[in-house]
Amino acid sequence: MASNWSCDVRAIFLFSCVVLVACAPDLRKDHPFDGQTTTGPLVTSEPVEGGGKKLFIDATNKMSQVYVDLDEGREMKPEEAFSTSGWDLAFKRFDVFANSGASSPDGVVEVAVIKDGDYASLTQAPATGFAVDTPNRLFNEPEGGWYVYDLSVHRLVVRADLMYLVKTSAGAYLKLRMLDYYDAAGTPASITLEYAPIAAP
Repeated sequence: MASNWSCDVRAIFLFSCVVLVACAPDLRKDHPFDGQTTTGPLVTSEPVEGGGKKLFIDATNKMSQVYVDLDEGREMKPEEAFSTSGWDLAFKRFDVFANSGASSPDGVVEVAVIKDGDYASLTQAPATGFAVDTPNRLFNEPEGGWYVYDLSVHRLVVRADLMYLVKTSAGAYLKLRMLDYYDAAGTPASITLEYAPIAAP
């Protein structure tokens, strides 16, 4: 009798564990998607000493993209972005889209991914290495993407060894680096990036 009761208890315990595991969110996937719908300005900028801009992008809305015109350092609302095709990059949580290729067939933005380059000393774009966006996105796939996921704390960590060269929708060349995925309060998808103009090849 005791043996049967013990087996029943073990069976119930194991079943409960399976149910809990099946229902528990996978934090590796769930944590970056905990933002809320946002209102107000989604992009603010400040000048960087020596030229260029630092952008603060509120990409916490998990249902929409934030369109950015790097030439002017400002947000483009979707209607303007679609009607003019003047946006350069769009942000949806940790995904970064370029205005070209698979992300926007009518766009002309090109991106080159540079690993272990010196951001401060780069003053001219290379003649080769630029490409239109891909289905997996040039910011998110080549060289492992712009971030790594730290499982110990369930946070995205920016890759300091990567920078991006962008040929904008207006034909300008920029160097760009991602700085943070969180704001001072720890809110995810509150992206900070920096960019500056460089000479054409």
